[in-house]
Amino acid sequence: MVIVRKWGEDHINKSLKQINLDTWLIDGLVLHRSPCLSDAATWNDDVDNSSYTLTEATTSTHSATTPLDSPYIKLVHEAGDASAVWSIGSNAMCKVRYIEKGVTPESVTLNFVRDQQPTFETPMVIHHAFGSDRSYLFLKRVPGQTLDAAWPRLNEYWRRHYVKAVADICREMAEWKGLEFGGVDGQNVPEAHLLKFSGPEDFSSVNLQAACEAMGMGCTDFVFTHADLGPTNIIVEEEPKSGKVGTIDFEIAGYFPRSWIRTKFRISGGMDLSPLADDNPHWWRSEVQRALGADGFDDVVEAWEEWQRG
Repeated sequence: MVIVRKWGEDHINKSLKQINLDTWLIDGLVLHRSPCLSDAATWNDDVDNSSYTLTEATTSTHSATTPLDSPYIKLVHEAGDASAVWSIGSNAMCKVRYIEKGVTPESVTLNFVRDQQPTFETPMVIHHAFGSDRSYLFLKRVPGQTLDAAWPRLNEYWRRHYVKAVADICREMAEWKGLEFGGVDGQNVPEAHLLKFSGPEDFSSVNLQAACEAMGMGCTDFVFTHADLGPTNIIVEEEPKSGKVGTIDFEIAGYFPRSWIRTKFRISGGMDLSPLADDNPHWWRSEVQRALGADGFDDVVEAWEEWQRG
């Protein structure tokens, strides 16, 4: 599926439009903030005792003519013209992405993960809406900060602690077995590292599993993996005390061959620390893959490199 990116006023980072100081238009949805808690609201924000309500836009909905300028909604992340994330109040987020046909929605994956009652924290889905070409995912924010942001202030003990914690999370998720390659609902997963650099963008499970088989990965059993546990997708405490960890961004999570878990850490530069976090940005994923190796996870890095060349 070819996704046509849009620029100007229809750029993805302008997907949230303001009607007034407390009301916003998000495609076919209206988001309204009230300065009090409410049992009828879509969610409450206990930090400032406010509430937020999502409703369907109607013909009587006011036009969104005011530029987005609000103390309650802030753009916190954007990936070029492909996706954008806003914080809403103190404990909610809105992720906007272009819809990829045939790919498991992140909300479905998140609900599956939470149903497993994991030992780690994950975002709770508030609402997931789909427009003509974009999805709008509203999530409860996992409290804390990213590991990447926390890294410069962490001592050796806590750095090692988080390496072990993430390796343990990988092992825990790998206990969740699947009958076939792909998303938890049987659809596809957009794992670009299982596409050849020069090849077409075909995320069908048949195509990606064929790539795994070509590398010699066992494809009779599949296990669940996040597949993108870099430091920006790991949430830790503002000040480490309990050492608990949360995980976010489950866009490409699903059922893969077990050896893909460690392989992905070894080949993906997207799992590096940012240069501002550490002079040796590779340290994080190098140590996690080493811990996975000690836990009995194998890898197919050489086969992956040969497959890419071929």
